[in-house]
Amino acid sequence: MRRNWLLAAVALAMSVSTSGCAVVLLGSASPARSAPQNRYGFEMSEADRYLAESAEFVRSLDPCGFLTEDDLAAMGTVVQLRPDGELSTCSASLNPGRSSATDSVSIDLNGYHPTSDDPDYEHMTIGGEQVYLDDASKGSCRISFPLRDEFDGASSEAMDGLLTESGRSFATIDVDRADADACAAATTLTETALSLLADPPLRIDSKYDLPLATKDPCAVLEHLPATWTVDRWNPSSDPYHCHFMVSSATFEDNLAMLDVTLTYVDSDLRSTDSEPVQQGGYTVETRAADSSCFADIVLGNPVLGMPENDDSAARYARTVPTLSVLTDDCESAVALAVATADVLTG
Repeated sequence: MRRNWLLAAVALAMSVSTSGCAVVLLGSASPARSAPQNRYGFEMSEADRYLAESAEFVRSLDPCGFLTEDDLAAMGTVVQLRPDGELSTCSASLNPGRSSATDSVSIDLNGYHPTSDDPDYEHMTIGGEQVYLDDASKGSCRISFPLRDEFDGASSEAMDGLLTESGRSFATIDVDRADADACAAATTLTETALSLLADPPLRIDSKYDLPLATKDPCAVLEHLPATWTVDRWNPSSDPYHCHFMVSSATFEDNLAMLDVTLTYVDSDLRSTDSEPVQQGGYTVETRAADSSCFADIVLGNPVLGMPENDDSAARYARTVPTLSVLTDDCESAVALAVATADVLTG
């Protein structure tokens, strides 16, 4: 039975009990108290259901919708606004008019959740909600704030509790300003974001065409090769990741990790150590290591930001949705990547 570093990488993210995803109630602050439900063949705990609902809720939101025109205009002229890196993220570049420097703002709806005793963060209240402020460096400021209420259901095991604590949906706003108060701007942006949560901006209304952003990567669990058996799966606190253990007649305890992201289209940034494989109508870029293999597939059309506003911003204004799969070997990685691509684009 093979054991490798992949198993250790997500040891804290996988529960020792078999569990599964929930039927989601968008925006619900706490899970329903009905009889246990299951999905993908796995029964769920209340903590699992909370995590699954939170992930689905985040996928329904448009991060760029939280960066309003009024707030950005108060900081300067917007030269770039785009989904950036992660599907949960949106960033803006601004010309403040007071210097040649460029200010930046970003929001991540799958942001860092500070612990209550984290010494780097100051507790403060904005809009009646406790938030966390990090003003560690001059000109930069970060505020983390919750998108949903805390889990208030039963947690049957210690690991469930850890997942639930880390799985509470938090957003992070980061502001960089060369010659102005970054935290004042971050506070205003956070006030606006919190006020919007009662009627939040949704993906279906977004000006950015990102159909993958609402898809559940774990839906592939119902469409794996017939010879594969899923031995364990738990909902993740990350809405665009999926981890599970799978086995077949040709391998045992193969940890699969799925990640749907945005990638810049730039030949200078492309990896030179990948090998293209044609399978299932897709070009799969594979990168093999000693005991693991990445398989990447570009899915969908490029998403444009505002390259017409500033030439220097154009290089990073063009992003493409990309599926990344990591397993123990390239054969299984490619098979899983193709199966997942079919599900996400179908």
